Amino acid sequence: RHFHTLGLHKPIAHLNTVAKNDFILVDNICGDLDFEEGGNPVYMNRVLAFRDPVLCDSFICHSFGFSPDEVEYIGIAEKLGVGSSSLENANIIKIGKTTDAKLIPDNVRPGGRVKALSAYIEADNPCSACYGQLIYALNKLDEEGLLKGHKQKIVNGQGYHCKEGEPGKIGIGGCTAGYETALKGCPPKAVDIYNFLKENWE
Repeated sequence: RHFHTLGLHKPIAHLNTVAKNDFILVDNICGDLDFEEGGNPVYMNRVLAFRDPVLCDSFICHSFGFSPDEVEYIGIAEKLGVGSSSLENANIIKIGKTTDAKLIPDNVRPGGRVKALSAYIEADNPCSACYGQLIYALNKLDEEGLLKGHKQKIVNGQGYHCKEGEPGKIGIGGCTAGYETALKGCPPKAVDIYNFLKENWE
């Protein structure tokens, strides 16, 4: 309660200088688009582990389509020496193949918001992590009033691997590299998808 009265950003940052964390495990199997108690599940099918709490939250920001600069406590914690927010200098190790990722299982029912966002996508056997990043990016565009009015469909998924691009469509993910306008990455971060769509989506 005291932290809430102070505003959470400074207390969160300073608490990490005292209660140090050198192993953080993040359940990113099935989160929610915008509400911690659920309602709009986004299936990502992955578990993340970090040695650096600042890097952890920086990575998660990118996964949600945000820049770490938009979250005040990340910058404060970095200045206090808790860790680094630089993904460029991070040692990221992936265990398991992206192609092992599965589609959203039948028992995960996307809520109305996720369904509305998925209407912009033509998915063909997408990896859950790539598809989830795309949903988060579209949600951020929608929050900024930049979603409607686009004529191009967004293609995503392993079904587009080694296929030539179709006119009037834009690709997201390494499997869509054959499209004239496509963002590579396996998977690309939501913040990169967001920036790419802002610049290239017609």
